[in-house]
Amino acid sequence: MVTVINRLPNGTAQSSGSGFVIDASNGYVVTNNHVVENVRDTNPGASFDVIFADNRVVKNAKLIGRDDKTDVAVLQVPAQSLKAAALANSDDVPVGSTVVAIGSALGELQNTVTTGIVSAKGRRVPETDTVTLEDLIQTDAAINEGNSGGPLIWAATKQVIGMNTLVNRQAGAEGLGFSIASNTVRDIANELITNGKIDRGAIGVGYTLLSPRLAATLSLPAQTQGIIVTGIVAGSGAAQAGLKVNDVITKINDQQIDGTHPISSILLHTRPGDKVKLTIIRDGKQQTVDLTLGRQS
Repeated sequence: MVTVINRLPNGTAQSSGSGFVIDASNGYVVTNNHVVENVRDTNPGASFDVIFADNRVVKNAKLIGRDDKTDVAVLQVPAQSLKAAALANSDDVPVGSTVVAIGSALGELQNTVTTGIVSAKGRRVPETDTVTLEDLIQTDAAINEGNSGGPLIWAATKQVIGMNTLVNRQAGAEGLGFSIASNTVRDIANELITNGKIDRGAIGVGYTLLSPRLAATLSLPAQTQGIIVTGIVAGSGAAQAGLKVNDVITKINDQQIDGTHPISSILLHTRPGDKVKLTIIRDGKQQTVDLTLGRQS
């Protein structure tokens, strides 16, 4: 486990968090995007210090890439005397398993260890007004400020099953911590290391959420859920697949589009070039359309 210090251009520390090494031979460290982000805007900090458990300090760690939609970032430090944490398959950990959360609590208390259990898996939790994190592991292990980016370890295997990310602190809430699943951390980190960014798939339409009133204007049942196409991007997958304005898209592959599963979340793990099957309603009749995704702008 490491501590990450996020500094302003004048060298002043503006925030701190935790992280852990995932590739010792190349010096790659993962942490949360919100740890490396400026406090007052969404730009990255000016520089980053990485402090190891033996109090070694690496200044000016290189920011390899970051992804706000999954809250994952990758830093690189010199590959000297590093030990990587083993990432488990987070799908394997059963609910009820004992876990250990490690981090720099309050930014000062390095290597703070708390214990708890996996309370639930596959949680979907809003992190900001514009970002909802998917496939989170819920735990009652205490996660304090400064723990963000630290590992959640499955005690039985001593492997990392998640990256500690957020806590529900609203009145009456207790023991509601959330970690990004290690499978997500692995996939996003590998892509950031390779490309420096995450390119996601796009259908290529303008749309609005289908409301009961809009459904009525299209002579559809009020309970119909999905999106109504309001525009087609020229040259997009939607254009090539023959989608039309006023088509109602109800599913992507087999996933229903609704309030719990908005289109942005469904497309989160897609990439340009992926092929998907859309279920649409056109002129009151349901049909399916095969489409190749383009690139989100």
